[in-house]
Amino acid sequence: MGSKMTMMKIYRDSHGNCINIGDWDYMIDETLPESEQIKNPLPEGAYEDQADVITGWDGGLYLADDPRSSK
Repeated sequence: MGSKMTMMKIYRDSHGNCINIGDWDYMIDETLPESEQIKNPLPEGAYEDQADVITGWDGGLYLADDPRSSK
């Protein structure tokens, strides 16, 4: 059974599909601080948004309207 719905930061691709719930992990390489390199950039056209999110039966985070959240 899912838990309480919460408004959270998500990322959507250029078509509006959710590709990440929560902060984006840019995987910044800080080996040489003067030249940080992003190892995992956002895909082209991706953007930050807000959406209702719930914790599903398996402990994972899902958009509130995702049918997988209540298996």
